[in-house]
Amino acid sequence: MPNSFCVLAQDILALADAGDVSAAFEKLNEGVQTLPEEPHSAFLAGCLYERLKDWQQARRFYLQSLHLDVNVPRIWHRLGIVCLEGGDLDGAERALKVAIQQKPSEAPYYVDLSLVQARKGVFDEALENAITGDSLCPDHVPAINNIAHALQCLGRSEESLPHYDRAIALAPENGVCRFGRAVSLLKIGNFEAGWREYEWRWRCSQTPRTDLSVPHWEGEDLTGKTILIHHEQGYGDTLQFIRFVPLLKALGATTIVQVPPTLVRLLERMDGIDRVISVLESSLPLDLHCPLVGLPMRLGLTPDTAPDCPYLSVPAEEQERIGGALRQSVAQAPDQPELIVGLVWNGDPRPHDSVATQVDRRRSVSLEKLAPLMGVEGIRFVSFQLGAAKNQIAETGLPVIDVTDGIVDFADTAARLYGVDLLISVDTSMVHLAGGLGLPVWMISRSDACWRWGETASTTPWYPSMRIFRQPRSGDWETPVAEIAGLLRQFVALYRTNLAAEAA
Repeated sequence: MPNSFCVLAQDILALADAGDVSAAFEKLNEGVQTLPEEPHSAFLAGCLYERLKDWQQARRFYLQSLHLDVNVPRIWHRLGIVCLEGGDLDGAERALKVAIQQKPSEAPYYVDLSLVQARKGVFDEALENAITGDSLCPDHVPAINNIAHALQCLGRSEESLPHYDRAIALAPENGVCRFGRAVSLLKIGNFEAGWREYEWRWRCSQTPRTDLSVPHWEGEDLTGKTILIHHEQGYGDTLQFIRFVPLLKALGATTIVQVPPTLVRLLERMDGIDRVISVLESSLPLDLHCPLVGLPMRLGLTPDTAPDCPYLSVPAEEQERIGGALRQSVAQAPDQPELIVGLVWNGDPRPHDSVATQVDRRRSVSLEKLAPLMGVEGIRFVSFQLGAAKNQIAETGLPVIDVTDGIVDFADTAARLYGVDLLISVDTSMVHLAGGLGLPVWMISRSDACWRWGETASTTPWYPSMRIFRQPRSGDWETPVAEIAGLLRQFVALYRTNLAAEAA
């Protein structure tokens, strides 16, 4: 490899290590203009772009290197990694399979392939490759963790725990393994240990706040104290865990809740919350703080001992005025009333977070997949879908009416939910909103369900008004949709029977 580019690479790495990323990019972009036409230089350029997290350029130079010499498994491996980081899971899987084909004895290739396959939802294959990686390199923590994670996603969380324990014995401070163990414990209902282990999220997937000077509440006496409880994950998490805040009020605290602006108006109606804010004021007199999801551990609570539903509310006048207006606007024939059913088929893709985006791909469904529901007579379907996915209504031509116009926050949405008889939704914040209001909601869950829904049950103590319909395997939306269609027919028949009895 020409010595001049090696020297340049050292300068670029020094700039990157010093935190001057823009200067590193500038020097690299200039250097590749005269890059020698040989595979090692192209590979090094790819490595430098990968170091600077420019996945697209890294991919370009790895492909250029492979074009010059296709039989280099380590480059196929790096190509797989940058495809993964760039969100191209299919490309990552293809590249890693070539790496394995060229060098089948390399454990990390199998381990990384198992990670990609888990992100795709191909959990059986992910498990198989993680086991192979473990057999090739015993005591390799990522391989053991991937075995545990695949078992967890296959609904075998009890089986995953010995693998997590083995990984943690080798690496006690590994936040990914500890957090994975927490999820398995919560999925099987071991909440005491699960909540405790879930605190490892701060070393894995969550970033702790650094703008608060007051101590973190760890369960000490709250009498006369002012505590800030703050949103830390998604909207659904806040809607689920906000129920615990009134318990702090009952323990003698003044409770201040900080949440995103779209939740403020809804939560201001809750008893047991003294103030709801979206922006933290520096003059606010605080004694303690605690993230919302940390409350059940500190309070020693489980879903069975959590405050009852409903704990969210909408003023009766708004229920009638806004919900009634929605019902009236979509009713075709008032003399022959139909059931009004709300739909949500997509979650928030969160493009800034590649892992969250890949989870969203598994939990979201296209509207077209819900078409069998439209074959049930006696139902008017309305859409609560927000974001780009609402365009699927026009694209599919399915008989779904968009009722989101004018919605600015969760309070608006909550009022409109009183205009429907049932909400059918994938696992998004909407199911928590409906559940917290005590309204009927049927949730379609991906096969690797979120920990809060357990592994097999069709009901949940978190929300007594919810029913869960689960994918039997990843990607299979047809089975739960068919089950829902059958129950909707029964629901319509019962509704019509009740109407006839009332008329008589």
